[in-house]
Amino acid sequence: MKPSLPALSLIVGLSAGCNPPAVVQGTVVSYDVPARSIVVRDDNPPNAELVISAANADIGAEPAAGDVVRIAYRDENGFLRATRVMNLTRQQESKKKGKGE
Repeated sequence: MKPSLPALSLIVGLSAGCNPPAVVQGTVVSYDVPARSIVVRDDNPPNAELVISAANADIGAEPAAGDVVRIAYRDENGFLRATRVMNLTRQQESKKKGKGE
């Protein structure tokens, strides 16, 4: 049985959207604000340092050296491009301030 063209188009379309971003959590080594480039040391062994572009990323609180962040990113032929940067350190600080601690 031959698949119909609409069914084949649907399968190809669905498979194209099934490429979720990779996620890294680690400590910010440095953040170049003008270049919007983050160097993060992965929490998982071998604790690699990744250079990730955040040029078009959705960034919560601005990262700083020493902050713990979670970054969703895509590897585009060796160029790591962030889609979202979540600053876990600043989120915890804002929760404490909200509770009056």
